[in-house]
Amino acid sequence: MQTKFDKVSSTLANLTVEVGEEDYKGLVDKKLKEYAKTAQVKGFRPGHVPLQYIKSIYGKGVLVDEVIKIASDEVNKTITDNKLNVVGEPTPKEDAYKIDWSAQKEFVFEYEIGFASDFTVDLEKLPVLTQYEIQPSDKQVNDTVEDLKNRFGVETEPEEAEVGDIIFGKLSQESSEFMFQSGIPTDKVKEESQKLFVGLEKGSSLKLDIQSIFNSDKELGFATGKSDEDAAALQGEFEFVVEKITRIKPSELTQELFDKVLGPGKASSEEEFLSQLTEIIKGNYNRESDFLLDFDVDKMLIDSTSIELPTEFLKKWLVEINQGKATVEDVEKEYDAIARGLKLDLIRTEIAKQNDLKIQYDDVLEEVKNEIRGYFGQQGGFEGMEEFIDSMAKKQLGEKNNEATKKHYEKAFGRKVLNFVKDKVKKETKSVLVEEFNEIASEKYKV
Repeated sequence: MQTKFDKVSSTLANLTVEVGEEDYKGLVDKKLKEYAKTAQVKGFRPGHVPLQYIKSIYGKGVLVDEVIKIASDEVNKTITDNKLNVVGEPTPKEDAYKIDWSAQKEFVFEYEIGFASDFTVDLEKLPVLTQYEIQPSDKQVNDTVEDLKNRFGVETEPEEAEVGDIIFGKLSQESSEFMFQSGIPTDKVKEESQKLFVGLEKGSSLKLDIQSIFNSDKELGFATGKSDEDAAALQGEFEFVVEKITRIKPSELTQELFDKVLGPGKASSEEEFLSQLTEIIKGNYNRESDFLLDFDVDKMLIDSTSIELPTEFLKKWLVEINQGKATVEDVEKEYDAIARGLKLDLIRTEIAKQNDLKIQYDDVLEEVKNEIRGYFGQQGGFEGMEEFIDSMAKKQLGEKNNEATKKHYEKAFGRKVLNFVKDKVKKETKSVLVEEFNEIASEKYKV
């Protein structure tokens, strides 16, 4: 076998792979002999089918498989040996697969390979970033007090359900073996479906078309503990049997609430509570500041790292892989955003490699749990909710949905690298009012 690798630019290369008979003959013969031992052919005893007969039936298919595999392996080896940061996929040149498999003994494959140019990431040389400390207004303090009163409210189990309650129970389907625990926040279902749950009692049941009451497969997945894809597969009428109705009754400004929010004995009066709470609220509002810092870190990594991409190669590849779902015009419109995403992925991968950052199961599990927490919102603060969320998250990951798991893995990986960079980068703190921060953020997010 012969290969010829030519870099035609800092982001493009041509690769020619020549596969000769000596490269594939032994592999083809071995595979055909294996077929002969196991093939079930009418008129022959198992294991006694003549090799020539097996070759006439399977020979061409085995030849194609083995030759293509040899060529593909050589492409991958070339990429590894030359340490290429490939973007897109190696593309066979026009007419590369116009082969007469019945007559040819030698096969030539030509590929165009697109890759990112060489680049370096030096975290020590990154510029200083601004982290904003947001000062809350009186209105924002009052709004937060109301939110805390709800969050640390008393869990009650009313006799009848109202919109805003979470109803726990079992979902089952007579026509299938589906039966699983479910937690349905009644204010998260479609508005026209909320009335179905009003007035339900413990032990009562409800027939419903499960696909019709939620706004998305993701929300249905949260309510059933399933991945988006598996939730989408739930079809038909289900019976929901109520086991528990949970309602949060807002707390009063009492010592009990002070202790729950701040810790026992941290505040003994409303004045002390509000003073300490203001500092906590700053921290809560500074989540917005953290989001902006995340945005600034990603932007800084891209702006500070010089990476060239094979633009025309990528645009053509994007049109081809979308198979009619995206036009040349669509790709042209979205290309800048796609390119930034590709560059950021390359930079994150390089940082992880340089610093031996690894993703563990718990990292991915926490990503799923964060999604579920966001879905339940303030309703998720009652006793036992964390155990429920943990169980749902483990169930989703345990369903072996490769596509969903891959998405959660990618998010966990991005978060781990981002947090690592945030710890390394130099930062300066600037105090601003909420309104001023909103203006700053709005301008940055426009870019």
